[in-house]
Amino acid sequence: MDKTLETKNNSLFKNLFSFFKLAPSKRQNAEKPKDVRTWIIHGISELVGTILLALLLAGLSTTVSAIGSKAVVIEDYLFHPIIVGFYAGFIAVGLVLFIFLRFSCDLNPSVSLFRYLNGTNNGWYTSYKISIQFVGGFIAGLIIYAVGSSTAPDGFLYNQPITTLGAAKKAFHLFQGNSSVSTMSTAGTFWILFVELVMTAVLLFPIFSPNINNKYRDLFIMFIISMSVWMGILGGSAAINPARGLSQQVSTLFMQNLDTAEISVNSFVSFDGLSFADKKEAFMNSVISGTITMILADLLAPVFYIFVQGLTKYIVNPFVVKVISYKNYKAQNMEKPSNK
Repeated sequence: MDKTLETKNNSLFKNLFSFFKLAPSKRQNAEKPKDVRTWIIHGISELVGTILLALLLAGLSTTVSAIGSKAVVIEDYLFHPIIVGFYAGFIAVGLVLFIFLRFSCDLNPSVSLFRYLNGTNNGWYTSYKISIQFVGGFIAGLIIYAVGSSTAPDGFLYNQPITTLGAAKKAFHLFQGNSSVSTMSTAGTFWILFVELVMTAVLLFPIFSPNINNKYRDLFIMFIISMSVWMGILGGSAAINPARGLSQQVSTLFMQNLDTAEISVNSFVSFDGLSFADKKEAFMNSVISGTITMILADLLAPVFYIFVQGLTKYIVNPFVVKVISYKNYKAQNMEKPSNK
């Protein structure tokens, strides 16, 4: 009896991780371009596509004017977060899908990493795409810096980066109280980790779920991305893509001198008793930790989602089906005209 139970437990454990295709014997269908020309075309597609996607999404954070001490960014001209979500899914992502799906259209290191983990692409091809995607994100960040430096009023950041302090204020504003900078930043770090991990895993669902008809997959991707962006807006971090997220951070991390953004820094770090030098340090630490957390969470999402696939198939879904079907006599109490 104990041996039978042990065998079942071992079988369940293997099933939970069965969607990982890392062993050589499971990677017989791992694809890569067949010639140099295809490698180059796919590289250009990933580079240009990532730049365009990052500009269409991270570019919304570019500062164009100000009202009092509040920066006005391009996103504000879309009037409402609901419109921002639909724009992100059906216009920004829809556009790059229309253009680049005929070549190579991951445009997201999380998507490329998942293709490696599930045995769709080989390691060299995955590394090639991810490297190019991050380069594209950095180039997009430089473009955002160039535009923001010419449109942002004096005293403001050229664009609004993802920060742990900003995420904490967005999520925990009712419980902020007299919390210190370090407490708020720590809370924001864990919040960004949670939000980005879940959002990116949700994004991977329409791309890779075998239960979605391929005829409707791309439309479903656009819709799911809209919902993911809504979640990100509520959570204070909506990268869903580490390359696109990096592009939003480049200006503040590497380019702009915070001495030229005194109004923005004072607004972000609104804690009493801190000098401007202390506020600058707290703000930059918040940007750095926000960047690292966002990238790590987005890259962990494929591992999380591929495990959830096994968990859902072998534990969650059978349990849900059994609970709902238990003593469920609805079908027996209904009739159709054709049954008469």
